[in-house]
Amino acid sequence: MGVPGGHAEQNILHYLSRLHSKGSDDWLPTHGAAMRSVCPDFCAPIIRIEGMLAGPTYGDDKPTHRRQFYWRSRYTPDTDQEKHMNCPHAPVRLLAHESLPGITEALGNLDGWLMRDGAHWLVTRHEGTITIGKVDAHPSRVLADHATWTDPDPYTSGTYCSPLPEGALAISSRQAVTVYEADGTVRWEHRHRDRQRSPGASGACTPDPAGRVLLATMAGPLGADGLSTGDICRALDLATGEVLAEHLLPSFSAAYAFQQFPDARPEVLLTASMGQDGTLCLLVTRTDSGLGVRATGTATEACVGVGPEGALVIQDIGGGYLTRTQDGAAEVIIEAGDVLPDERVFVGYSPGFVDDKRILVVTAEEQWAEEGTHLLLDAHTLRPLAELDYPRTPGVTAVPLGDGTWLVREDETVQRWTTA
Repeated sequence: MGVPGGHAEQNILHYLSRLHSKGSDDWLPTHGAAMRSVCPDFCAPIIRIEGMLAGPTYGDDKPTHRRQFYWRSRYTPDTDQEKHMNCPHAPVRLLAHESLPGITEALGNLDGWLMRDGAHWLVTRHEGTITIGKVDAHPSRVLADHATWTDPDPYTSGTYCSPLPEGALAISSRQAVTVYEADGTVRWEHRHRDRQRSPGASGACTPDPAGRVLLATMAGPLGADGLSTGDICRALDLATGEVLAEHLLPSFSAAYAFQQFPDARPEVLLTASMGQDGTLCLLVTRTDSGLGVRATGTATEACVGVGPEGALVIQDIGGGYLTRTQDGAAEVIIEAGDVLPDERVFVGYSPGFVDDKRILVVTAEEQWAEEGTHLLLDAHTLRPLAELDYPRTPGVTAVPLGDGTWLVREDETVQRWTTA
């Protein structure tokens, strides 16, 4: 809706103009939204015309949470019970647990938890070793198997790993994309331009669902003025590394992540986080004629859980709201203030589908809390269904697996849970 790359007041005026041009209350905002980088002198007074500034205020070290703006919501809880989150408590049952050194740091990385080839994978780095673990399809175990590689550059941040068919591994670094065989030998390397002036940028890679090419994001070409014209996504032949197709992305100097869908859809989800310039969510498809790239409706956050039939659940980076979006279905948005107790927000950065009917999210009083409350929401309406009742208070990490189970981290141990 806004002006891409425009200053905040441009987007605000553009939005208000669209509202008034419709001439009907039916087009007023119905749910919350967040805007960042709101300047106090001009933008804040404008947005107070139709909305409000909300949430705690912090210093400049936490700018994303510092300036949040929400439209007033028309959503009204059905009952006082829902408003105050007095929903039923659902006991949970521990199915399995396994020690996995490095998991604490891993679940804060863009590649720490991946969906590839219909399975979930955990990627950890510990003492110079990369471990790729495939989550077991049977709920009685955490990992079915795992493989290790020597980390080629353990002291450089921004690398991104992805498991490949036949036990191979792809690693995207600041200067190259490299494919390693299962025995650790290099199959091929594809060099690209380094983002020397963008320390926060990082590439990503994934095999396409057909397993024939490697999709990889990287720095794009420079224009005549010496500035980047945008990042690019390339389709590289998995066997040889040959460039088969290339697409200029609408993002630049971004931190990227790929996720496949659980039902083997031909497209994959690509998130491009550009800091204060926001996040783009794109669907990438390998076609006979090249690469197809399209935006996923109004999804504009990096915290995305993928579900069946292309469904996405998106969490605001500040924890103020959740969105469910899917092609052909009406978008559903729910604000934290409408369904959570006062001063609580969505946290954990890993909302996702426990199964086709339920979504798992975590809430706490602030994004940096060490303990949280885990909630099950209706997968279509996002209404709260139950609060999960653990033997002791859990942390803020919860990784839904889509089969009725989910993973929780406790220190360097991964636990697998389900409802009792």
